[in-house]
Amino acid sequence: MRIQSTLSALRENWWLFFNQSTQCELCLETPDQNAFICSRCQADLPWSGLCCPQCSEPVLSEGRCGRCQKQPPAFDYSSCTFLYSHPVSHWVQHCKDKGDIRFAGHFARLMLQDPPLLTTAPDALVMIPATPGRLLKRGFNLSQLLAMQLSRGLGIPLYQDALNKQQPSEQRHLSGNERRRTDTGLRAGIRDLSGQHLLIIDDVMTTGSTLNQAAKLLRQQGAETVGGWCFSRVPGERFQAY
Repeated sequence: MRIQSTLSALRENWWLFFNQSTQCELCLETPDQNAFICSRCQADLPWSGLCCPQCSEPVLSEGRCGRCQKQPPAFDYSSCTFLYSHPVSHWVQHCKDKGDIRFAGHFARLMLQDPPLLTTAPDALVMIPATPGRLLKRGFNLSQLLAMQLSRGLGIPLYQDALNKQQPSEQRHLSGNERRRTDTGLRAGIRDLSGQHLLIIDDVMTTGSTLNQAAKLLRQQGAETVGGWCFSRVPGERFQAY
């Protein structure tokens, strides 16, 4: 455990050291200090607009969507900073597939510019974990890197042992129905979460099935309120139940 913590710290410091942008990622102009894109390009990113406050699905009118009213998920609310479209989708894929962890810092800073509007602050953040095999193959867990940065930026503790993942489950190429039938591999941790308000951090929300299962597990450990905060949301998913 100590070795893993040391490696995480070294990895984080490495990406911060080399995370100095001299050109905008999109237009190649000089960005603002400590930014990887210029303010003009940042304004043009696919920021989430009007969405269901519970599942973050884009909607045409304010309030919870019909699906969440009929079959509420296990999480109380969710917030997604961006829609999963270009260039956000390209950045996420590049980060994961090419191992470019510099983007984790970029993503976290963008998320901190538009945090969820909550009446009460969460007691802690919780990340969606990776399987040991996936972590060994990729070398990092993007959700963990985001959660670490957000924890530091918000001054909210991060529970890294509230959930674990024991079975491999590649879901990126599955349909919404297939995702719901597939075991995400998530398992409950051993932490007592009685009465706590927890905010789950993840990189991409597709159907909400992973967030839903994570919320169920956290509630089994005593959590009273569970929300989700993701970097991006895949729009247009239409499914009948979580």
